[in-house]
Amino acid sequence: MKYLIGNLKMNLSYLESQNYLNELQSLNKIKNFKNVIIGAALSFDAMSLSLQYNKRNFLFGVQNIFYKEKGAYTGEVSFRSAVELNIDFVLIGHSERRKLFNETDQLINLKIKQIEKTSIIPILCIGEDQENCSDKVFEDIIKNQILKALEDVDVYNRLIISYEPTYCIGNGKIPQNYHIEKAISVIKKITNNQVPVLYGGSVSQKNIEKLLEIKDLDGFLVGGAALDAQGFLEMGSIIEKNN
Repeated sequence: MKYLIGNLKMNLSYLESQNYLNELQSLNKIKNFKNVIIGAALSFDAMSLSLQYNKRNFLFGVQNIFYKEKGAYTGEVSFRSAVELNIDFVLIGHSERRKLFNETDQLINLKIKQIEKTSIIPILCIGEDQENCSDKVFEDIIKNQILKALEDVDVYNRLIISYEPTYCIGNGKIPQNYHIEKAISVIKKITNNQVPVLYGGSVSQKNIEKLLEIKDLDGFLVGGAALDAQGFLEMGSIIEKNN
């Protein structure tokens, strides 16, 4: 079984998100995948749409969450609301959150520890930048990110990790397969082979078949290529055919 998760980022309005989910639900029913789990991470302003899809055939996720139960935290995303809305998963530590909003490994750790108290699946995003992509350096970086993010955390039975080298996001570039395989090996070793590992970074219909050759890869976190529901699910068809 492989995951195909779309990160829609802040690209769709509330009504556009509703139309997208209607199409995703309909097309996914027609596809009727046996070996692919489809998911979509919506922006927080569209998270209440989950109430319209109580019998959904996809995972409904959000892109960020805060670690405090409640309080004076203007603009943050409430994990209590995520629980009430029956959210399936949440992205934690995406590179854009780290870079643009200064999220640290310590903050990411606090978020995961809070999510641990719920039934929501955390998808932890990790990855090195261009300056640190040499073999030894990048391995040390992702090890460090994982160990800090998962300090005092025991959610391996339902945690997912997405490896996303930041220099490959949104620009059409992807590392060589052997590089991704090294990252997966590091992650699997640290987590005792208990955690599904996804790859994210310019995944598209054009390259997904080659990426499926990667050993021990459990799926994909897709950005821009997920915005078209039909094209997104065509990627699911490719996975299904090659699985």
